[in-house]
Amino acid sequence: MDLKLGDKVALVTGAGGGIGASIAATLAEHGCSVYVADSNGAAAAKVAAQVGQRSYPLTLDVGNASQAFAAVEQVVRERGRIDIVVNNAGILKTRSILDSSIEDWDDVCRVNLSGVYYCCKAALTSMVEQHYGKIINIASVSAMKGGGSFGNVLYGTTKAGVVALTKGLARELAPFGINVNAIAPGVVETSMTGSLLTPERRKAVLAGIPLGRFASTDDIAHVVALLASDVLGYVTGETIVVDGGYLTR
Repeated sequence: MDLKLGDKVALVTGAGGGIGASIAATLAEHGCSVYVADSNGAAAAKVAAQVGQRSYPLTLDVGNASQAFAAVEQVVRERGRIDIVVNNAGILKTRSILDSSIEDWDDVCRVNLSGVYYCCKAALTSMVEQHYGKIINIASVSAMKGGGSFGNVLYGTTKAGVVALTKGLARELAPFGINVNAIAPGVVETSMTGSLLTPERRKAVLAGIPLGRFASTDDIAHVVALLASDVLGYVTGETIVVDGGYLTR
């Protein structure tokens, strides 16, 4: 299917690996110019080189508002517009609330929730002016369960905030031709989750997934590409669950 993304410009955060790298590669395959943003500049540069032409690395700590605005300004300065923002950057802390510190809470909120807000806010001036934009936020099934297979109450709460932010932004920005949606993945095979998946834990988690497998990063990236296109142009304010049936149990 031709998603007609050949003239679009995208910014993908947390794209130095895992889900973000797959999103960047998938959007590039559909013809987008893609800015691969990550707090690890070397990782961003490596992914951009792998993605190839029309892929540009950016060093970006999304939890720093000034950096978020500077990143969007760079994209608009170099490409003349910004059409797609994928807020994928996130961190995971798995300790219980009893064992978590105030610093843990501040760190998770800064990246997982404030970082999404900063990047959305930074992109709005250009998107409103061009009367077009697609914002896709990566939430989690933890948002629906107050935690999940790995994420605790800290993680789940920030991701629930992303779901609420998505719905509110969609309502406010629809008159300006901007679609805002979220994706709530289940367990995805990445380096972030891999270290937590002991053989025993892997077996226990898989037992709760009706499709019997973890998501691949491409499973998430394909949904992002659809939401970034006009194929789903009448969809806004939604959180699409991509979890292999995990929430049906």
